[in-house]
Amino acid sequence: MQATARQDETRSPRYYRIYQALLSEIQHGDLKPGDVLPSEMNIAQSHGVAPGTARKAVDMLVDRGWVERQHGKGTFVRRADFSHSLARFFRLTDREGVQLHPKSELLEIRALEGAAEICRQLEVPEKSELIEIERVRRVDEVPLLHEMIYLPSARFLPLLSLPTKEWGDLLYPLYEQLCGEVVFRATDTLSAGPAPAGPAHYLGQAPGSQVIEITRLARGYDERPLEWRLSRGRLDLFHYSFDIR
Repeated sequence: MQATARQDETRSPRYYRIYQALLSEIQHGDLKPGDVLPSEMNIAQSHGVAPGTARKAVDMLVDRGWVERQHGKGTFVRRADFSHSLARFFRLTDREGVQLHPKSELLEIRALEGAAEICRQLEVPEKSELIEIERVRRVDEVPLLHEMIYLPSARFLPLLSLPTKEWGDLLYPLYEQLCGEVVFRATDTLSAGPAPAGPAHYLGQAPGSQVIEITRLARGYDERPLEWRLSRGRLDLFHYSFDIR
């Protein structure tokens, strides 16, 4: 079987093998978010191929979202920007159209035995220890979202000892700075449902009121799940738009 796998690898186009080699460096952290890739000429020389072959490998990385070209600067490992992700779903501007930024309040963080479905989403064994984060997000003191966030405990232990005052409004920078875990991409799924008593209280709604539910599964550069969260938001502040081109 190993011999067959090696034969299949050698039969792959050279540009594809170079693409896989560069991708492996990104996924294993040898090339980190924001790092510049070697020039296509250097890649070609190190792999003993023509520059056009190296360019084709880099084109694949660009097309699949791993890197981005910046004119006149080079090609960089892409860092996803989630700072404005809520703007897709909620009105986050004042009457003059000025962008508003949600403020976050940490309600609780604890380690617990993960529920079966959440463990399945995070691709960890059933009953694995998870970190549960509960927080509420507000805009101009108006509650916007109640969030329950779950992380594999083994990868995020430093968060448990972080003082409350050091939690900022954005979690992903904390994941990277404290735990070395970088979110590369995330999938959001929208639905609607009744708010349980706890989330309804923090949203200023009656228990059982209909709210928007956004589930997010976030993955790292190695494609392993890092985070699963359930955000419940007020319907009166919900706004969704999508450009079809």
